[in-house]
Amino acid sequence: MLVKSQTEPTSRKGSFTFYWGYNRSAFASSNIHFTGPDYDFTVQKAVAQDKPAPFNLNTYFSLNSISIPQYNYRLGYFIDDHWNISLGLDHQKYVVDYGQTANISGAIEDYYNPFYGEYDNESMILDSSFLLFEHTDGLNYLNIEANYYKTWKETPSGNVRLETNFGGSAGLVIPRSNVTLWEERRYDAFHLSGWGLSGQIGGQVLFWKHVFIRSQIKGGFHHLPDIMTREGGGSDRAQQVIWHVMWDFGVGATWHF
Repeated sequence: MLVKSQTEPTSRKGSFTFYWGYNRSAFASSNIHFTGPDYDFTVQKAVAQDKPAPFNLNTYFSLNSISIPQYNYRLGYFIDDHWNISLGLDHQKYVVDYGQTANISGAIEDYYNPFYGEYDNESMILDSSFLLFEHTDGLNYLNIEANYYKTWKETPSGNVRLETNFGGSAGLVIPRSNVTLWEERRYDAFHLSGWGLSGQIGGQVLFWKHVFIRSQIKGGFHHLPDIMTREGGGSDRAQQVIWHVMWDFGVGATWHF
């Protein structure tokens, strides 16, 4: 039987933690601004989804394919009995919905381009003839996270504890963006594109003081002013701000040297 914790557990100061899990994400609509030598236009309120891998044991638990799903990992350290500082990666996937209708504004000045012309809030179908846009390998948020942990209930033996955590994170966003403009393959590689801020709240169950299962909700934004859209660099770029909510669930361990 769980009872309310009267005292904090044995000091965790100096303990290390490691966590591995998987996530689902939801994204707000986003304006995407494209610039290049002969175009400057904005796709307004593009709708996007995440792209979870279908669940099977081989994909999610084989070392050969463990990085295919939307995953999270963290390595942390308790600086005192409550505060944990960790470095980790949130690997999200972001895919602009294929075939949606969005408004665009700006200009495409290449006379031989089938979409040549000026646009003022005009409707356009986002398909393979005009634009495919995704961060699917992925929308990688490399961040430092600070979490405050509190124990609420535990068994009389102390072998099972219910805990909550809350905190925030900041870091760099290094997407592998796959962008195709008007049927010309432009770019598909990792690139440091911006930064992000987020906050999180969650809970975990700690077993035998060393193993835990954890779940948390994390929300914030990624500011991406330098998304590359052409192989080899050049001046072709895209810019966007992505607001997101992410739920993750996984398992971890804590230990003290």
